[in-house]
Amino acid sequence: MGWLGDKMEKFRQMPNPYFAMHITSRFFFGAGLGLLLAIWLPAWTGWIFIAIALLIAIPGARILLSK
Repeated sequence: MGWLGDKMEKFRQMPNPYFAMHITSRFFFGAGLGLLLAIWLPAWTGWIFIAIALLIAIPGARILLSK
């Protein structure tokens, strides 16, 4: 398998709480980016969602990218 295949296998073996955190972080990132692009709210509001998404994504990313 290649590098991508190895990462996909790790993603499949990720424990459920980390998988949920991974999906939640993607949602928050998308919501924050959407708020920034739509300019519905002040710009700092979108950055807060993006910062929260990055903080939530750290544990899942650590598992996926570890050797």
